[in-house]
Amino acid sequence: MKNLFLVIGLSLIGLVSNVVNASLMISPTRVVFDERQRTAKVFLINNSQEEKTYRLGWKEKYALPSGGYRDLTADEVGPWRLSHLIRMTPKQIHLAPGERQLVKLALRRKQGMTQGEYRSHLFFQALPTEKNVASKAIGINLNMILSYSIPVLYRKQTALPKVTLSDAKIVENGLGKQVIKLKMHRLGSASTFGKIQVDWKGRDEQPWQRVSVANNFAIYPEVESASVELNVLTEQKLQNAGQLKVTYTGQEEYVDKEFVKKIFVLTP
Repeated sequence: MKNLFLVIGLSLIGLVSNVVNASLMISPTRVVFDERQRTAKVFLINNSQEEKTYRLGWKEKYALPSGGYRDLTADEVGPWRLSHLIRMTPKQIHLAPGERQLVKLALRRKQGMTQGEYRSHLFFQALPTEKNVASKAIGINLNMILSYSIPVLYRKQTALPKVTLSDAKIVENGLGKQVIKLKMHRLGSASTFGKIQVDWKGRDEQPWQRVSVANNFAIYPEVESASVELNVLTEQKLQNAGQLKVTYTGQEEYVDKEFVKKIFVLTP
């Protein structure tokens, strides 16, 4: 499995070159068990100059149509929960500066499991250090307790999800910057994962110009219609006239698969 970067709010990719932030590196930042796989490994590297301690656990999250997640309460935990089928070791780690630690995940399937995609989020909670505690004791609280989570998935007899596009347009956000808004629809019992690329050309038939890219974009099974907002990469002001070509192609386990490609004609 390829390695991934973690960026807060979005999953991004890479093995030893993937930075979560200045203090912790996680690789990969997404784990997918297939029908035959029973174990997986996650590497943590303390990239700071201080000793760090992390407690590991699980969170159940619900993906939102506009992006991101909300945490589920115990009463809301859906049928896709995977955490009770995963054995994780260790459950707490202490890392010296530059030290690396391996976390092992073992999947224990049960007989009669319903077909579909199961998911929980592996959670890393940074614990206060002695330096943080001492600062708090003298009335200076500089402690920022950071936490991170990565999705862990298991798919049982799922087919390739299908994606359609119903809308694409160029608009200005509240900061006066141009963004591209897309409406995407997913069908099937599995999530998607891939790269969105948007090309634009005006009415004078000049070559297509790449104006936006979003890597590692997922639409989870609880989301049937996703509202996507992408930053425009070019400094050029795009006219809301001409054409937008939107392509969503798979990455990781979906590499080289094209979910959807569609050209939208823009009218002012």
